[in-house]
Amino acid sequence: MRLSAAQPLALRLRGQSSEGKPSGSRPGSAAVAREDRRSAPVWPALLVCLALAGLTLLLPSTPTYDPWAWIMWGREIGQLDLETTGGPSWKPLPVMFTTVFSLLGSDVAPYLWLWVARAGGMFAVVMAFRLARRLTGGGVAGAVAGVATGAFLLTSYQFARDAALGNSEPMLAAIALWAIERHLDGRRDHALYLGFAAALLRPEAWPFIGAYGLWLWFREPELRLRVAAVGLLIPVLWFGPELWGSGDALRASTRANDPNPGSAAFAAHPGLEVAYRFHERTIWPLELGALIASVYAAVKSIKGRHRPPLQPDDVKGGHRPPLQPPSQRAVLFLLGAGLGWLALVAIMTEQGYAGNQRYLIVTTAAICVLGGIGFGRIFAGIRAAATRLAGSPRRGLAVACAVFLAGLAALTPVIKDKVDNMEVTAEKLEYEASLWGNLPEAIEKAGGRDRLLRCGSVYSGPFQTQMIAYELGVHGFEVEALVPTEPPGVAFQTHTVRDGPLVTDVTDDRFRTVATNSRWRVLTVPRSDAAGRECPAAGPDAARVAPRR
Repeated sequence: MRLSAAQPLALRLRGQSSEGKPSGSRPGSAAVAREDRRSAPVWPALLVCLALAGLTLLLPSTPTYDPWAWIMWGREIGQLDLETTGGPSWKPLPVMFTTVFSLLGSDVAPYLWLWVARAGGMFAVVMAFRLARRLTGGGVAGAVAGVATGAFLLTSYQFARDAALGNSEPMLAAIALWAIERHLDGRRDHALYLGFAAALLRPEAWPFIGAYGLWLWFREPELRLRVAAVGLLIPVLWFGPELWGSGDALRASTRANDPNPGSAAFAAHPGLEVAYRFHERTIWPLELGALIASVYAAVKSIKGRHRPPLQPDDVKGGHRPPLQPPSQRAVLFLLGAGLGWLALVAIMTEQGYAGNQRYLIVTTAAICVLGGIGFGRIFAGIRAAATRLAGSPRRGLAVACAVFLAGLAALTPVIKDKVDNMEVTAEKLEYEASLWGNLPEAIEKAGGRDRLLRCGSVYSGPFQTQMIAYELGVHGFEVEALVPTEPPGVAFQTHTVRDGPLVTDVTDDRFRTVATNSRWRVLTVPRSDAAGRECPAAGPDAARVAPRR
């Protein structure tokens, strides 16, 4: 029965009609059981994630290549001077944040985006825990599943690094898992909004939100206007700003079709290479747990077809019967969504897109949740067997905990590798942060932003162009990389990684060093015209070159 506007607010908030029946329920639905399984509020966890993410900013921090562009584009939108040419692919949702952050000043905006991105990564771990615990059925086994899932996701390939450097994929994992939880809670409107947010982070989400919107169109007619609005806004927010910033609405697609060396797109069979790399970077205990969870869900789902669902009339005397196990269809959906996302990225890689590992974040999140559920199933099985043998639930729990801890001890080499990898990642993050931390000093020692811009062209390494453009206050395309360093101009050299080569490669020996510090070397060849008089020079005999046309 539909709820009228005149019905009491309290009834509508409970999902009940004035006749006392669940709103929108049909005979044979599991509305009562679903209400019992409704998740706890996420806002306390979200606030904790925001607080912890804020504390991480006390450590050396920096955005990486893509986030620098989003931060710069946010500032340019505020200045009504958007120029996306020369940058990475456009991402609507991050730029919505960075546009607002730019109003608080160029110095603080990068830190604000890092704060949000890192909180998103932490929230993804929380949502993975919640979903795994819920789909395992709660209890001790659910807690085991949740903790295992969180550990799997946090230590998955480059997850922590991507979150720390401001990439948006960890945030996408949080949004996707949250959307699944809200759907299971019966809040399909919330799931639609979260799907919309996911579609503003990666185009791979478009088929999924499209299919969900189509399902909602027929299943939830009252949401049709919102479904139509989402369907309209997604292309507008992706293609409209690109049309403004570059004159080409499809520039992001063109840019993504120009992968970096080492990409799976250059393999003999790019799609298979994507799947192979994902397998190689996924530890075997996680794959085993996911397999166990998937097989268990499939078997239970087949058997459960013949079990009558809980009826609202089963609630008598103010007491509910014991909670039914959660539907295994949600577990199977998670498996299908993860594999579907993997297949979609593989197909796109066959068409020339990069196929980077971080594009598979939804697959990663899905398999981590499944792996955690599998560990929960193992724990529950051991506990049930021990309880039968010992004849005591308490002894059964104790035996299950002991066996499980022994199993973790056997996995010590895998755990040690993960810990060592986290330490290496922390060292790399500290070095990357030092590049940004030392760049303003190098600019000032070289004469300052205004004087350097009078030299002519600006050159840097390929992964530093957006950061240098942001610090110099120019558009991203105005800092060139991977091209001959033709004078006049200024070149910024550094090591992208601590032991890596010095970039950019200065190809003209007329460039002379004007400033150095622990991370940067600044070289110039001044212009020979009046504007070039302000350009810092290595000495009175430094070469001066006529400006290029």
